[in-house]
Amino acid sequence: MMNPESLILLADAEAAAAPQTTIQVPAAEGAPEAAPQQSSGGGLMGMLPFIIIFVVMIFFMTRSQKKQQQKRAAMLNQLTKGARVVTGAGMYGTIVEVKDNSFIIQIADNVKAEFAKNGVTGVVDDSGNPAALDPKKLDVTK
Repeated sequence: MMNPESLILLADAEAAAAPQTTIQVPAAEGAPEAAPQQSSGGGLMGMLPFIIIFVVMIFFMTRSQKKQQQKRAAMLNQLTKGARVVTGAGMYGTIVEVKDNSFIIQIADNVKAEFAKNGVTGVVDDSGNPAALDPKKLDVTK
């Protein structure tokens, strides 16, 4: 007498040895033939438009930021003695001396303070409004 496990194994072996047959059903007359199935594009090809959009967006963001940095550097290099400026802390004053990395700014009568060049945020006119610098020197088209 055989145990149930060997009967199952024997049945599986017989099924595997039997020839496999497939039946093809002919298409009905006038019916369109089935098109061969194509892959859906897969992972990378489906994400390619999003990747391209992301790269273009990063390019334009860094480009505009670089232009702003160049304009700011040009503005700081254009500042000379006598220019009225505003600092990042909101202090208004007049440049009395230009150093390599800083400005000496007169804030009030007999009150002078030294500010880093990066501390100056802009040039103002006598009324405190933003003043226009020479646009030819600030034009950064690169």
